[in-house]
Amino acid sequence: MDESQPIPLSVEQCKDLLRTIAKMMCIKAELISTRLLSREDKQDMLSGLLPIESLICHVKVWKEHGMYSYSDGSNLRYKPPEKLPMQRYRGNGKSG
Repeated sequence: MDESQPIPLSVEQCKDLLRTIAKMMCIKAELISTRLLSREDKQDMLSGLLPIESLICHVKVWKEHGMYSYSDGSNLRYKPPEKLPMQRYRGNGKSG
């Protein structure tokens, strides 16, 4: 097969790829899928037109710059969910 020909990926292969990249970057794959990648990007992944190296680079830059929501056009910066108070992690917090 000619190496210049794109190799299409299945939906599961794309999901696995996003999970792998997310694990490398210590973020959730859903964030990449819902905040960074547009429909067109996802279609390009399925069609094999989005090089893995480029995707990794884009995710890295996106993460370093605040994980803004580009996919929906809102450009809102990511806010992680509020965490439980530290006492709870130490076993000192009130239960339920």
